[in-house]
Amino acid sequence: MVATGAATSATATGTTEPTFEDGRAQPVFAEDDVIREDYWVETPLDTDGTGDPDRVHVEIARPASTESEDLELPVVMEPSPYYGEDQPAYGYPSDEELYEPDKPGRDLDESSDARSRRVYDDYSHLAEFTGRDGPNIGPEKFEEELLQCGFIWAYPASIGTEQSTGCPDVGGPDEIAGIKAVIDWLNGRADAYDLREGGETVEATWATGKTGMLGISYNGTLANGVATTGVDGLEAIIPMVAISNWYDYYRANGHVGSRLDMGGLFDYIMSREGGELCDSAREAVEQNQDRTTGNYNDWWHERNYLPDVENIDCGVLVCHGIYDFNVETGNAAKLVDELRAHDKPYKVWLHQEAHGDFLRFGRHVDAWIDMMNQWFTHWLFGVDNGVMDEEPTAVIERENHELSAYADWPDPDAEHVDISFEPGGRSTGGLTLENPTGQPVTESLVDDPGTWLQTHANTEESEHRLRYLTEPLEEDIRVSGTVFPELTLSFDKPAANVSAALVAYDEDGSAEIVNRGWMNPQNRKSPSETFALHPPDRPYHLEFDLQATDRVFEAGTRLGIMLVSTDPGKGMMQPPETRVELTLDLNRSSVRIPVVGGESALETALSD
Repeated sequence: MVATGAATSATATGTTEPTFEDGRAQPVFAEDDVIREDYWVETPLDTDGTGDPDRVHVEIARPASTESEDLELPVVMEPSPYYGEDQPAYGYPSDEELYEPDKPGRDLDESSDARSRRVYDDYSHLAEFTGRDGPNIGPEKFEEELLQCGFIWAYPASIGTEQSTGCPDVGGPDEIAGIKAVIDWLNGRADAYDLREGGETVEATWATGKTGMLGISYNGTLANGVATTGVDGLEAIIPMVAISNWYDYYRANGHVGSRLDMGGLFDYIMSREGGELCDSAREAVEQNQDRTTGNYNDWWHERNYLPDVENIDCGVLVCHGIYDFNVETGNAAKLVDELRAHDKPYKVWLHQEAHGDFLRFGRHVDAWIDMMNQWFTHWLFGVDNGVMDEEPTAVIERENHELSAYADWPDPDAEHVDISFEPGGRSTGGLTLENPTGQPVTESLVDDPGTWLQTHANTEESEHRLRYLTEPLEEDIRVSGTVFPELTLSFDKPAANVSAALVAYDEDGSAEIVNRGWMNPQNRKSPSETFALHPPDRPYHLEFDLQATDRVFEAGTRLGIMLVSTDPGKGMMQPPETRVELTLDLNRSSVRIPVVGGESALETALSD
């Protein structure tokens, strides 16, 4: 550990030059021969209104030979808003009612001013290098594996967090600009200092300027945001279970989570000294997140990185968990779609777990570290190792935990198949390739906000959900991509939620939720506009997306679609004031499922 702005080093015991074998950088730099230092990078921002530019605190770990032998190496950055001390993670009341346009307005943010947070006056205890010690910093395995291979490591703290000055704007342009400034410094376009205030300038003479970024969750989200600025010097990123559109994290087609939101996240990450300087920034988040209607607006658009993917000028290695119900898979799928559409270089690795990477779940660790090494070796050292030409675009951990290689994800051979509903949904209705005929058939459910999807799926008969299943499959089928329900629904109240799930039922009837999706029918025309419902008999056609997936449904299992109203598992959705009844028109509803091999593959799997 070293003091602020200082550096210590030991005598080099290993080689002083990077070495490559089979297209990978080799661990030739001694692990215990590392310089650790910290600096403050000056940004073009003044978000706390002090009259002085905000400074981003960045902690550096580099091989000692960058000092003793005047060696220049590339840098891998893991930025984060979590390097400061944890703040209370405040939520919002769970009894907020779903917004109705024709109902008198309500102030859903009235409780926010009553929330208190800790404000720190002294951060001297954080002067030590924290890059490997804090529970939120790392994961240290990345540094341990790659620093000894010749990659300098950098840990920038987002503005308004830890020892950085300024104020957070939670995924917004200021936060992204603060981290971008560190890349500018590494390339000689910005100044850094050895003190948080004043101090002497410091040049990154040990850096080649070529920079990579990685991170899990929010940390990887920052990598996504900075990449879309097109900053010169950023050559590669590895976003893991990361957000590509903040609206898709806290909202879904107009629905609002009633407990967690951007205001609570602001409170959680705002850990700088003198936090009272950020009260106006906090108020801006509270007002602009619009918990009343849940509509997409200009403020959310600033936190949507997808429209700016065209600016990306680096390689992108996306890693995500197929069963991540925190940062849902749609964030990864939509990013990949945009990368593909704009002909950007990318790869995809998917695993069978939830929120984390392969290291966190302890499977295929060597393969994942090898891929990361190969990725950064190619993009940061310029080694032609075939990572873009010879390797598959997508690697997916299958249900048996073996890794399988594919041409892309979603699979290019997947085609959306239209599947219709057959009556019986309160117990078990059917899913069929046959088009519905005859007289209109309707089935209804009554909202039950307190029951979880898994319970609904396991219940043999219920008035609170509708479920529709195929016959047992005769052959395996693979679903790869995004499921789209197309539903004709009517409501007996002026506000409602609509939730759907893709479910796998094994041979003994046990259910597994594969993925989910939601919609506020008041946003049926646009996520940016709210339109009142007119009960009780007016039908509305709703089309929305479930989260993306890649699932092999084995022979003997049944593929299911389940419909409910309020899903308490998505951040505690706001329930309507009363228990609304939803009525489904089966003849005018269907679901589009992306099946590898298309309709013929599903037809074969369903044949007797």
